[in-house]
Order: sequence, then structure tokens, then C-alpha cells
Amino acid sequence: MRFLLLASIASLCLACETDPAPGDGGLPDAMTVTDASVEPPACEGLAATPPTPECTPLDTDYAPDADDMWAACVTDDGEYHRIQEDISTIARVAAFEELAALLFDPSVDPSAEDFLEGRLIYQRDEGLDSRVVRRYDPHFEVPDGTDCTLDGVPAMYPEYCVGPSTLAPMILDAFAAGIEGGRDTLPRVQAARVEAALLWFLYVSTYKESLTCTTTAKDCDSAYAYYTGGEPARGGIGLAGRVSAVDPEAHDRAWDGLLAVRCWRDLDPDTMATDLALRDRARAQYDRAVLDGVAAIVRSRLVQACEADDAALLYHWEVARTLGRALDREAEARDAAAAATLRDAFANPSPGAVDVAAAVDALDALFDCP
Repeated sequence: MRFLLLASIASLCLACETDPAPGDGGLPDAMTVTDASVEPPACEGLAATPPTPECTPLDTDYAPDADDMWAACVTDDGEYHRIQEDISTIARVAAFEELAALLFDPSVDPSAEDFLEGRLIYQRDEGLDSRVVRRYDPHFEVPDGTDCTLDGVPAMYPEYCVGPSTLAPMILDAFAAGIEGGRDTLPRVQAARVEAALLWFLYVSTYKESLTCTTTAKDCDSAYAYYTGGEPARGGIGLAGRVSAVDPEAHDRAWDGLLAVRCWRDLDPDTMATDLALRDRARAQYDRAVLDGVAAIVRSRLVQACEADDAALLYHWEVARTLGRALDREAEARDAAAAATLRDAFANPSPGAVDVAAAVDALDALFDCP
């Protein structure tokens, strides 16, 4: 039944376009597939439930209820205490949830009108688009003074300038394809690209804002809001909501890491923070846990691609392969062979030629403890 339904969808397509390898900025104008490319993936031996290794925090990690190496600070009660009451980032994460309600349903093909409404939500003044288009990723080293908003710079440093080089074009192309519609465009896949690109953006933003908090203290609030949407520990929308749904432990550790960032800024309150060693400890703890949560989302989508019995598998696959690109830097640093397994898998526009079980095993080996 799955193959017949997907083949009937694929029969509307005119051609198969070349999709970029992970890390490339260029993207096809529309996602198209051929009859052969919609076969289900290889899932034999798939570990549907992730392993449960015994994980222990590092000695340098912060936890509000632990006897740790940290001095007493404002977050020891387990709550995030805002530096400023109003956090503009919260509205952007709320807009992500509006888009989720409108577009991010693997079982439904959004209409052209849905995509048009979604683009209006995305492009609100001071909204998501205004930040995606300038987002840079401090995980990557570039020459001092590199400005991703200048013409030509994103092409020179596409990984660092991930917003203008990769995420913004991907999102706008997907909206445009969905609005245009037509027989060679799969609306569900376009919606999946928007979801995955925005989750990638939310992840990078937590790391970026925790860095710029060094000189602009209120950016710690943005590092909090880009993960939680401004919600408390046991709540959370946006990225936090999705991480907590698939890996509660990663979410709990991300919350501890977030509190570590706020604790650092409480202990280092000058306009220009000076305890950069403490800052880097806090940011590393936060980033490690959030990235583990992102890996858990990718894993969940791979499993769902194996379990889906209709065109929903293409949605789950597109989210996994797109968001999976955000894992490549850390995966390569941890295990080059496992990272190559993931890159090879995610290079495929559709899952028919992919050993999903092997990709899941690679994820489990790479991202075992938050």
C-alpha cells in the first residue's frame, strides 16, 4: 500500500533534481522524486527504542540541586530568572508554533494558501525572517570582524554564516514552491524543510545568544527563549517541546545547562563579562545537551520514516536529513566514520536507497549522553 500511494504521488513528478550534499548552501527549487526513489528505506535491525546508557554529569557541570563546583547564584532555586522582563525572542518562537499548526503535519499536504499565510507569519516585522537571515554559528572559526550581512561573505563562510547561506534560502524556496504548487512539487516535503530549517535555526541561536550575552547581558534571556519559548522547565514550546517529547533526559540536562549560563552571568554581572572560563563551561554544558536533543529529534524522525505507511515517510525523512546536517560538525569531531555514515545517508533526497538502521546506530554511538 505504501509503495502504491507514494508511486502515485511520484508519478506527478517530471524529473529528479540533484540535491546538494550536506553542508552545501544551494538547494533545488522544488523537491521532486522518481518512481524508484520513493521505495521505503532499509529498516531491518532498526533499534526503535534508543539505548539507555548510564550517563553522569561532568565534574564541572552545574545543577541547581547539586553539591557542585559552582558558587551560590540566582538559579539555585531551579528557575530561570529573566534579566529583562520583556523578551522579544518569545514572539518568534510563538510564530514557529503558529507555523507548526499550519504546516507541520506529516499526514497532510498544505495548500498554496497555507504556504502564503505561513510566509506572512515568517516575515513579520522583527520576526523569524529578520533573525534567520543574519544568523551566524559561532561553532565555526572565521577571521575576526567577519560580517555575514555583507554581500559575498556568506558564500565565503557558508558554515559560519549558516542563516544567509543555507537556512534563509531553504525556507524561502520552500515557501515559494508551496505557494506556486504544481505537479512537480510535493507540498509536504516543502513544509518539512521549513520545520527542519527553523529547528536548526533555534539550535544555533541558543549557542549564539549565550556568546553575545558576554557583552549584552539580555542575550542570555534570548538563549533561554530560543530553547524554551519563555516557558518554565517542565513546559517549553519550540525546540524544548520537541526535545522533551523524544528525550526527556536531554531536555532536563539542557535546562541545567541553561541555568548554568544564567548562573555565570549572575556571578559575572559587569556590562562586559570577564570570567570567560566560567562562561565557556556553562555554554559547553548547555550546547552539549541541546545538541543531544537535536540528535534525538533526528533519530525519532528516522524511526517514524520506517514506521510510516504512506507519504508521511517523505516528510519525516526530509526533516531528518535536513536537521541532520546540524549534527555534522560535532559528529565529525567525535567519530569520523560514524559522521560519514550519516552524511552519506542524508545526501539522499528520498529514503529508498538508505539503510536507516545503520544511520540510527551511528546516531546512538555518537550522541549517547547529553
